[in-house]
Amino acid sequence: MVGLCFERGQTLQQMKALKVPKYLHIEDKTVRYTLYTLFGVIVADGVISQFLVTTGYGSEGNPLLMSMVGSGAFLDIKISGAFLVTLFLWIKHNTKPRFVSTVAVTALVIYTAILFWNLLAFVLAA
Repeated sequence: MVGLCFERGQTLQQMKALKVPKYLHIEDKTVRYTLYTLFGVIVADGVISQFLVTTGYGSEGNPLLMSMVGSGAFLDIKISGAFLVTLFLWIKHNTKPRFVSTVAVTALVIYTAILFWNLLAFVLAA
């Protein structure tokens, strides 16, 4: 029954290669959930920003992304950036846990404020 997920004849050494490396484990659930939430809030900010700008209710505040808001590249860049930032923080957590926690919580507070600002702009405009 052990070999259900693996091809017949696979050795134990080959199955160990499929395990997540020790340096990528984060035991602290609070940090993990903070990073998950940070990713979600950054993506939600991108979705709401794109909606507000394309419907005429708002404008993009980031001058680098301003020209891309109407295209599909905007959300791709926001999602990719969110993934890379959270991945970097995830990897760095075992070497600098306090730094990662501080950066993650600070970014989460900032993006949550931006998200609420966008929602307030939408409610006031609608």
